[in-house]
Amino acid sequence: MLEKRNALAASDVERHSRFIQEHVIRSKEFQSAMVVATYFAFGSEVRTNLIIEQARKLGKMVALPSVEGNRIAFYEMSSGKYLVTGRFGMMEPLPYGPVDAINLLVVPGIAFDRKGYRLGYGKGYYDRFLSGKRRIFSIGLAYKFQLLESLPHSKHDKKLDAVATEEGVFYF
Repeated sequence: MLEKRNALAASDVERHSRFIQEHVIRSKEFQSAMVVATYFAFGSEVRTNLIIEQARKLGKMVALPSVEGNRIAFYEMSSGKYLVTGRFGMMEPLPYGPVDAINLLVVPGIAFDRKGYRLGYGKGYYDRFLSGKRRIFSIGLAYKFQLLESLPHSKHDKKLDAVATEEGVFYF
């Protein structure tokens, strides 16, 4: 799946990402959220720049992830000027003032299924984050070919609430 995603042309990544992000932005969960935690796209991942721009335009707080040991924490993105290259080569905010009151969590992944499970990058950061938090609405971003009927999962895997593709938002 990762090989197929990485084979996408840059123009396709941008075009499909735009549709996916527009579905998220129109969702009631995005509209009602005061704090949106998202990722800064890396490689062929679905882009998040429109989600970030629209959230900021609407006065929402935007938080980005930072890997700290075996966990992930989210920090407020302040004007985008305090981003640094993190442990895995991804852009991260400087760890100043963790954000705990997240309303909407936007999650990357390699594949997702129609039950809400995701195949991530194998470190379990998002699963641990979601297991330790009170109710946060979580939505994965995927190209339509990344949404499968089912994926193997374990008792430690946390289900997402929805996945957005070019075709819309699928709720679980």
